[in-house]
Amino acid sequence: MIRAMKQIPVGINYPWLNYGWDFGDPPLAWLGGQSVDEWRTQKRQQIADDLREFARLGIFAVRWFLLADGLNYGLGSNAPQPDGAEWSFSPLPPQHPFHAQLCDDLEFVLRTCAELKLQLVPSLIDFHFCFPGAVADQNNGVIKCGRADVVRDPAKREMFFESVLEPLLTVSLKYPQAIYAWEPINEPEWCTQKKSFLGLRRSQDPNRTVPLAAMREFIAEANARISDKRLPDGSRAFDTTIGFAHWETIRDWNAAELGITLEQFHYYAQADDSLPSYDLEMKAPCFIGEFASAVERPWPELKQFGMAQTLAHRLQWIAEKGYSAAFLWSARAEDQATLWTRDEHREIAGFLQQSSDSTA
Repeated sequence: MIRAMKQIPVGINYPWLNYGWDFGDPPLAWLGGQSVDEWRTQKRQQIADDLREFARLGIFAVRWFLLADGLNYGLGSNAPQPDGAEWSFSPLPPQHPFHAQLCDDLEFVLRTCAELKLQLVPSLIDFHFCFPGAVADQNNGVIKCGRADVVRDPAKREMFFESVLEPLLTVSLKYPQAIYAWEPINEPEWCTQKKSFLGLRRSQDPNRTVPLAAMREFIAEANARISDKRLPDGSRAFDTTIGFAHWETIRDWNAAELGITLEQFHYYAQADDSLPSYDLEMKAPCFIGEFASAVERPWPELKQFGMAQTLAHRLQWIAEKGYSAAFLWSARAEDQATLWTRDEHREIAGFLQQSSDSTA
């Protein structure tokens, strides 16, 4: 039972405006007759308006997918190609203009967050990045997913980190106060092969394109690069995090060995599982990177204690369990887990104000 109001920072997932092409140049054929400059100006105005509203409500941080499924990271002849039953993909060459625009778009977001005293959790790739390729627009060479080589091939992984991650980290160093944590991948479990007790591949799910060892190497190497970035006083510039889909992955993948400094998992009360308490199995502080706002997925413990399935009660429960922050899913995605209406705005603002008053 919740005994008293506890304060907890509340963030929000702003996962995408256009999934897979929020950062970097868009597929030109998809702009509906607008020029790229017109499209980007209009989009940035919408982003600034949304971030301003988050700040007004008292939200402290925004989690956002950068490359997502990779849709615009390699178009036309640079897109993934079918290779038998697999897909082949090579990272864009370092001099490709995509990289400069990617960095410019991130800098706009970081500069806006800094001005509003918001923080950002940039999530570099989503698990869909590694799914088998899917043709989104044959005529214009737009392929979603199909980029698992970046994760599982050591040489391609190195090239990707050098041409994509490192420049993004350089931009981030200009606004370190605007970064809550850097996240190399969202929910890697969904594209990672499972293992049997004999060490053999257990799942024949075609979406699981990355061996566990390769995924762990990708995460560890990305986190090492992030952790290497230092402030002028020599302290570490950024925390590292991974958006695990399940809390058990923190234990099962021995996440403490992966260089994670701020643990994260997502909670949707799947199969009526209770929200675990933060405990010493988690070697670092931990936040809830996604949780559902809609009542269609009731939380069993709130139901057990006869408490309404409200945002405020869910946030209080997360605080009671000992987590450092909670990020609402979500501002824009439309699914059964999401409600983001004026009612939710008022409830979030009221919760944060009440929490602040109780600790004043």
